[in-house]
Order: sequence, then structure tokens, then C-alpha cells
Amino acid sequence: MTMKKLSRGSLTGLALLIFILIVNLSGQKKVIEAIWASEPINIDGNNNDWTEVALNTEKNMAVDYAFRHDGQNLYILFIFNDPKFLSTINDTGLTIYFSPATKKSKDFGLKFTRKNVTGEELIALMEKQKTELTEEQKAKLRENPKARYLFYEAMVVGKKGEIYPPHNQEGVAPPVFRVGRSGKSVIYEFRVPLAPQSTYIAGIGFQPGQDLRVGFEWGGMTQEMRKAMMARLAEQGTQARATETSLERTLSSDEDESGGLMMGGGGGVPLRSTPKKYSFWVDLKISQNQQ
Repeated sequence: MTMKKLSRGSLTGLALLIFILIVNLSGQKKVIEAIWASEPINIDGNNNDWTEVALNTEKNMAVDYAFRHDGQNLYILFIFNDPKFLSTINDTGLTIYFSPATKKSKDFGLKFTRKNVTGEELIALMEKQKTELTEEQKAKLRENPKARYLFYEAMVVGKKGEIYPPHNQEGVAPPVFRVGRSGKSVIYEFRVPLAPQSTYIAGIGFQPGQDLRVGFEWGGMTQEMRKAMMARLAEQGTQARATETSLERTLSSDEDESGGLMMGGGGGVPLRSTPKKYSFWVDLKISQNQQ
């Protein structure tokens, strides 16, 4: 009888140990590796430089992504495979946060946006970035006042959400990005400097061999979009008062199943659709340099 009890107890203990092991293994975080790039990657919104790199997938957002580095810069490939998940990225841009491995901190990030601007606006933006233009180049940009140019901009996001441009630093390549297409997929390609922030304000401050967390965020509403929405609501509230419907009733209305704001607590006409905001974090290890 004693032997049977011991045997049953041992089996129970073994089953518990196996269960704990399975739980621990299932709870282990997935760490992505930024593999070595033998030469700098051309940032052109094309994934030709990534054909030998295994892509990782964020299934909930139909996004593929990968990382590489060359000891000086971290390169990021970010592919939207379903256009519906782009949300308002053309207005909000895409912000990438870089945090110590034990946190999901937004104390430091880089915000990447692109704008359609006039020649005069482009000159002002480039001068703000301290990019020198010749008088001939300026004259060319001013030739057609109706012409529009695509301007790519990378800004630093600070601890309190403040946004400011990086300065030029000799010997450090500034953060850049480009956007391209391949079929229905939209390809974002980034370069960010690994330099410490004490050396360069836009450097992410992580070096080969280190672990970190990287957060991606885009979509939602900009301040300009919120102001425009409130202006529309105020105007519609004025019209509603003319038909004995208060602005307060409009603002306290419900949302329909599609996310559109319904006038009059449901049963009305949608005033707007709230654009979705998307974000996710990745555990990343920057591989050691390979000579």
C-alpha cells in the first residue's frame, strides 16, 4: 500500500512539474534579432535588400517586419499587407519608440512623417533642417507655385511627448525613411542611428550585443483632426438647436457598430468615423558585429 501511495505521489508531482514547465515555456517572450548587414542598406522603400532575411509577422495587423544593423545604424523593414490597417498614417505618421528591455517606455522615440508641400515650403523645411540649397536649386523649386513635392521628415519625440528636429552631427547619419509599394503591400523602410544620445540627439543609444524593446504606433487622430471634428460638431450643434436638438445631446450620443458617431443617441445619421490607432511592441536583440 505504501509503495502504491509513493508511486501515485511521484506521478502527481511529475505531472505538476511538467505543467509548470509548459506554462513557463509558453510565457517566454519572443526575441527578434537584428542581424548583421555587411554593407549599409539603401533606404528607398524597397525590400530588395531584405530578400535573405526572415520576416516576422504581427498577425492582428497583417504587418511583416525585420531588423538589420551594421554597427552604426539600425535598419527596419515594416510592411503593411492589408491597406485597411494603414488607418490615418498619412496624417499621423509612424512613431517608433526605443526602450530598455525591461520596459515599454515612451521616453524616447522617432516620429516619421511625409507631407505634400509647395516649393517655397520645401525650401523653408530644408533650411530648418540646415540642408544647404543653392540659389539655382531654390529658383527651380519656385518656378511652378502649384507644384507639390513629397517631403520626408524624422523628428525626435521626447519624454513629455514634445517633438523637435534633430541637429546635424558630423560622422553620424541622421534618421531617414522612405515609403514604396509592391502590389497591394505598402513598404516602410527606416534607418536610425545607434549613437548614444549624449553624442547625437536622435541616436537610439543601443549598441551591438544589447537587448531593447521597440514600439510601433500609428493612426488615430492628430490635433488638427480633433479641432476640425469639434468645429464640425459645433456647427452641427448650431443646426440642431434650430430644430430643438441641443449640442449636448449630440456630444453625448452613442456610437454605431461601425464606429461612427450617431446623432441623437442612436437612430440618427453618423457624424464621423473614428480612425483607429494601432500599436505593438517587439523584444529586440542587436547581434554582435561580424567582421
